Amino acid sequence: MKKITAIILGAALSASFIAGCGNQKLSDTDPTAASTNPNTAATSQNPQSFEGLYGNQLPRYMDFEYFFDGQPLMKQETNFYFINAFSDLTSYAQMGYCPATSLGYIDLDAQYSGEEYNTYGDYFVYYAENSIQSTCILCDRAAKEGITLDDETKKSIDDMMEEIKTKTAPAAGLSVNDYLQMHYGPGMDEESFRKVIERYYLADAYAQHYCTKPEFTEAIQAAKDEALKAATKMKDSCKTIDDLTGLAETAKENGTVKDQGDIAVPKGKMVKKFEEWAYGENRKVGEMDIIYAPEYGYFVVGYLGLTKDESSGTEVPLIRYALFYAPENNQEALQKMSDELLQEIKDKKHDFHKKEKKAPLEATDVLIVVFFTLGGVAILAVIVILIKNYMDNGKNGKNAKNSKNGKKSGNKQVPQKSSNPKAVKKKEEEPEDEEDD
Repeated sequence: MKKITAIILGAALSASFIAGCGNQKLSDTDPTAASTNPNTAATSQNPQSFEGLYGNQLPRYMDFEYFFDGQPLMKQETNFYFINAFSDLTSYAQMGYCPATSLGYIDLDAQYSGEEYNTYGDYFVYYAENSIQSTCILCDRAAKEGITLDDETKKSIDDMMEEIKTKTAPAAGLSVNDYLQMHYGPGMDEESFRKVIERYYLADAYAQHYCTKPEFTEAIQAAKDEALKAATKMKDSCKTIDDLTGLAETAKENGTVKDQGDIAVPKGKMVKKFEEWAYGENRKVGEMDIIYAPEYGYFVVGYLGLTKDESSGTEVPLIRYALFYAPENNQEALQKMSDELLQEIKDKKHDFHKKEKKAPLEATDVLIVVFFTLGGVAILAVIVILIKNYMDNGKNGKNAKNSKNGKKSGNKQVPQKSSNPKAVKKKEEEPEDEEDD
């Protein structure tokens, strides 16, 4: 479901994350073998709960109240971006770039390997909050420039909601709201989820609009023309498919080719144009071609035959390829937009903050007193006074004075606070004389 904006911002933030990790893996585990979905990591917990899907560290970062330029943000929306950030960083933990818990999630309590943060939890908050701010900024820009969701995007959202209601949630044995709360956090329901997704897609719509500015469109076509020319030259230089490997490796070293190699193509796992060519009718071993996939650019491809897909056990096409990177979306424009957003956030041009949650009650914050007698028998009563809250509300003045002087408040004798909060000194009062009738 990630759109252009999420990808480019995630790339910028993740780049700083990996740099902070010293660009070193913690293990030699094959990153292609690790799931990038944290949902699959939960094996020993209850999968029918939020903690079962995301572990026990994430919940403490959820449900804060955030404000952007004086307006409160939906907690469901901020939770959504914290979950997205957790999923992104968990994928890096599974690749070995940072510590992971025993269940495969990023370990938010682990000490950060760089100098900017104390723990990975600190970086996680920075990552999530930047994502939230970026979305707010882009949605504000969209409103100012009259950018709205088009009919195709609205239909995509409708289809998504219908899929959850009629298939995904029922398959999990859950109501729509229970399913959404399990995956997207406390308080998420159908109405809130739609609002969050609409803003998510609106931010992306603005990003695409940004890329169509005249200053960028000419560069897109020039890059595509250059990539096609280089791809054609390489294909024409290959006498057989075996020549493609050596030429592609050399081109990758000098930066002409973005990526190259041999890859199995299971259905539904590759971009549309790549998959269509791989499954073309009457495909012959050794056959070569040039295809264009808008998401990446031009591919020189060659058909190597069929190979067994380990995940499904079925035979799938094996393709040799060389990628000449020239996507439809201008990377220069996206990078410029990303830099603008991050700089705007760094310069604190917007009032973005969260309302801190009240600290849990501590032993030093309570007074325990005996305050009255009944029928000559001392009754031990416990009064819990939130001292910090009491003082914050400006109520400590007169009452503190009364307490110091030992004065009565109504029928209650308020003693001074013991130096030991756990020690209770019982004080008994003589019962009042009964009045004669």
